Amino acid sequence: MTTATKKRTSTFNEKAKKELTPGQEISENGIIYRKRKDGFGTWRYDFTQSGTRHKGVIGSDRDGVTLSQARDVVSEIRAKAITDRISGRTGRSTQSSRLFSEVAQEFLHWGETHYQDHSHNVSRMHIHLLPRFGGTQLGDITTAKIETMRADLRRDGMNLQTVQRIVSLLSGVFTFAQKSDPNLDNPTKRLSRVKYQQKEKTPFTRQETDALLNIGARQYITITRGPNKGQKRENAAKSAESRVLIGLSLFAGLRASEAQGLTWENVDLENNRIHIKQVAKSGTIRESTKSYKPRTVPITKSLKPLLEELKELHIENGREKGLLLSTDGIKPYNQLQVMFGRMRKQAGVDSKKGHHILRHTFATRASENDVDLKTIQEWLGHSSITTTMRYVHATEEHLEWAAQKLD
Repeated sequence: MTTATKKRTSTFNEKAKKELTPGQEISENGIIYRKRKDGFGTWRYDFTQSGTRHKGVIGSDRDGVTLSQARDVVSEIRAKAITDRISGRTGRSTQSSRLFSEVAQEFLHWGETHYQDHSHNVSRMHIHLLPRFGGTQLGDITTAKIETMRADLRRDGMNLQTVQRIVSLLSGVFTFAQKSDPNLDNPTKRLSRVKYQQKEKTPFTRQETDALLNIGARQYITITRGPNKGQKRENAAKSAESRVLIGLSLFAGLRASEAQGLTWENVDLENNRIHIKQVAKSGTIRESTKSYKPRTVPITKSLKPLLEELKELHIENGREKGLLLSTDGIKPYNQLQVMFGRMRKQAGVDSKKGHHILRHTFATRASENDVDLKTIQEWLGHSSITTTMRYVHATEEHLEWAAQKLD
């Protein structure tokens, strides 16, 4: 017994083409037939192959172009696109065949003048990314492999925020490579989203900041000669510097790098303004801010006497110009976090709170004093108000005050 096989009807059969009105079209597998006003039709193609879109006109059936010829043209274009991709002349392979280590080094060299946290990028690249992907071609780094790396880092005890920074660095390398090859795929864009709980940052209490300014900031030198040998006496200049180091962040919201890069030329005590135009990173001045946007912040009543005290001492020592936080006014202090750690320990303050928490304390106190978020954002130099919101915290003292208002 013979079973009849139903013949597949072509999309471009005569009936389908005749039913089209001028301007209408039918398509299949990248081939398009569009009806013209004169009753004839035009064969076109529009498809994507190897990451590249191919679009054009084949010809009109009035000129004798048939469906078979249209298919041959499209097949030829597809074959050429595949050949070009393999040979590296077009598509992803212009960058995807390069070793990750080569592109990473180019990215780091470029990033030296484009990233304020370049030193962190270098460290994370050499510790985490190059050992894993250094000898791998970009095109062979898949989303699955990155997911595996992310899981391995978490198993090793790394917190999710640091893991995300490593993934962002990897994404940065692909984005950099895409400048030369827009068709290159960035596999980090398809990673599953991982939510993590932000570590709660607790601002300094007023008792803690008072202790930092009055006890922790005091700097001493040991007498090495004479009858008072071995005794300690306060170093007025160093103590004044330490109070300014705390005050610039606590009372003006400056970043540590901004405080390190601040010069007397940019401190206007007469008009109560600080002009932030540069930062210091790893003991080197960079003539730009973190956001590459200079800003001006007011000198508050709490900060002004600290600056005036240090200014007088610097003038006495012939340092009316140059850096505020420096041994000579030229080279910025490099170990600011270490210096602050000693002050914090001397003041008996919680060791979990670093210098950056002073900025959180500034933002929180500003909010408690009814300064609006937009103003705090501009004061801190944040590009997003969402970031600013993470700097404002509800302190126990303020919650108690709020509760009393509700009673």
